[in-house]
Amino acid sequence: MKLRLFADPLADAVAHAARALPGKPPVPVLAGILLRTDTDGLHLAAFDYEACATVRADAEIADDGTALVSGRLLNDICKTLPKSAEVDLELSGARLLLTAGSARFTLPTLPVEEYPALPAAPDTVLTVEGDALADAVAQAVVAAGTDDTLPALTGVQMILEDSRLTLAATDRYRFAVRELTVKPTGTLPAAKPAKKAKNGDHDAGPTAEQLDAAARTVLVPAKFLSEAARALAGEHPVAIGWTDGQLTLSTPGRTLGTRLLEGEFPKGRALFPHAEDAELTITVPIEQALAAIKRVALVASDKRPIRLAVDGDQLLIEAGDGDDARAADRVPCDATGSLTDRLRGYDAAFNPAYLADCLKAMTTPEARFHLTSSTKPVLVLGHSGEDTGGDYQHLLMPIRLQS
Repeated sequence: MKLRLFADPLADAVAHAARALPGKPPVPVLAGILLRTDTDGLHLAAFDYEACATVRADAEIADDGTALVSGRLLNDICKTLPKSAEVDLELSGARLLLTAGSARFTLPTLPVEEYPALPAAPDTVLTVEGDALADAVAQAVVAAGTDDTLPALTGVQMILEDSRLTLAATDRYRFAVRELTVKPTGTLPAAKPAKKAKNGDHDAGPTAEQLDAAARTVLVPAKFLSEAARALAGEHPVAIGWTDGQLTLSTPGRTLGTRLLEGEFPKGRALFPHAEDAELTITVPIEQALAAIKRVALVASDKRPIRLAVDGDQLLIEAGDGDDARAADRVPCDATGSLTDRLRGYDAAFNPAYLADCLKAMTTPEARFHLTSSTKPVLVLGHSGEDTGGDYQHLLMPIRLQS
């Protein structure tokens, strides 16, 4: 292997591949980035059996070859190189020589023959604009769980229906749903046929409709999806494909893939109330509300939540009681509906972090809280003039206060 390319595209390619490097590799070779050359240029890849990243960079190839070197070290080196510098890479025996101007590095290689085969990329199921995907994912993942003992709750459920892709996430205390328009390719993983019973008749397996729905539904690790969507954001299409066990996002020259999560995702959509059924609708300016919540949250906690109450044309935000520290602030609001005592009083309470996350996820200047009861889930929608922000819905579970 012998090639030359500029430092800037090399550093960008190495950084992309490094996204799939494991924090604690179970075997030494998985700490490496695989470099391979052909007539298309330099190809880099990283794979740890869970996530996979590949990328291509233009380069002047003198001799083809393959090398496996420490990904962290190569990434750190490339970050220090002047962007306009020309970099020479040459494989010499068991060493990879990297030269850029007066700087010279000699990197030991890892055994290429021990590196696992990269998974084949699934066929593209849909394409979507990179920026639109990044925005949608950022809104959905705020509600994803972080408890690895409940893996299904650490994922984002993706459902493709015609030209609409629905992203949903929940940790049981909140539920976020975001819809966006995509371009389906008409290609879905082949549905597995129902097994035949011993007597030759079909057993009571899934119907054709259920198989089709399953092919259109995947559960993706939220952390991976968040990082991948940000990495591939831009004014360009992102292709998404999946099989029954793997999902890949790609743009020309680079891919990011992951194993899909198993387990049953909660059927929480039935919990979402209709906005028109709300007994009380409160509209607040998001920026002012977030600032007030941040101040009041200084004396709040999981056991001492933030309490909300309508007081005329203001929303009272409070935390703390008794001899403990207390805080209160007010923001302007527009409240409509039947202001019953149970919704007017200090019995509508929320986890301060969850409440702030919900408002931060909104992309509109105002948020509307639709309440049907102080103890039932609250539907929160963005609002801007005539726009109700219906593509994004966030459900918050109130905290029941002790009387």
